[in-house]
Amino acid sequence: MICKKCGREYEDDMPKCLWCDAPNESLSSQDGSETASADSEAQEEAYRESLKKLIDPELERAFDDNVRRGKSAISWTKFQIVLNILFFFVEVKTFGAIAAFYGSYKVNAPIPREVNLAVWTLIVFFMAIAIPFFVFIGKNWLWVYHAHKEQSKFTETFFAPWGAVICYYIPVVNYFVFKALLENQGNTLKLLGIKAKTESNKLLTWFFIFNIATPIFNYLTFKSLNTPILFISTILWIILTVLGIKLIKAATANEQAVHDQLENNRINKKVEEIIAQREAV
Repeated sequence: MICKKCGREYEDDMPKCLWCDAPNESLSSQDGSETASADSEAQEEAYRESLKKLIDPELERAFDDNVRRGKSAISWTKFQIVLNILFFFVEVKTFGAIAAFYGSYKVNAPIPREVNLAVWTLIVFFMAIAIPFFVFIGKNWLWVYHAHKEQSKFTETFFAPWGAVICYYIPVVNYFVFKALLENQGNTLKLLGIKAKTESNKLLTWFFIFNIATPIFNYLTFKSLNTPILFISTILWIILTVLGIKLIKAATANEQAVHDQLENNRINKKVEEIIAQREAV
């Protein structure tokens, strides 16, 4: 070790220079780093212990409410799958007639009765599914908003609640909405000593893949009105939606675990208070 003050050499492990008593800066910085690391670990342990004993009835109720929202969103999503399957058969019956007419369309040619019927069938069907569709959208938005909002009480989140809502139905971007939520939930459950859902990583990978494939086939469907492509597009959308349901289930299971921990903390605290009152008598 070369002393920066006098320029003489001494052993690296010595606390100060033999010649001028200048402190060994490398050892000082190392000690400081070890102290900072120890302080960080102590703070994390203190946070973990305080989290395990956290009592917050309002937060407990918020998690319980959002678990219910998640279950409601799943129910309406399943209903939307049924409507989309029905829509597939309606599309097969109507798009074929419309495409055939416009493929051989001549100026001032009368519109055949079957084409008019196909158009009106589509209009009536769209009107019939409009309300369930907007309820399905709203239920999912409401759940993801509160999922990120409640999670932000424990960890920093990349997506703000409204940001998660905006990105929820954007292909590929919604993958990151789920990924950030599940990772943050996993970190919180780890601090609580609870095991998070392990299948979420595989689900996320498949969700990402189908998020790319589904919009591509949707575009090809509307461009060509081809029945085989329409069928593939419908199947891909159903698979993507089922994967989304499974991700919501994984996230709500994590929310339920946090709720149960908060509930147990509250009950245990109440029991301790009752025992203390009896002992004081």
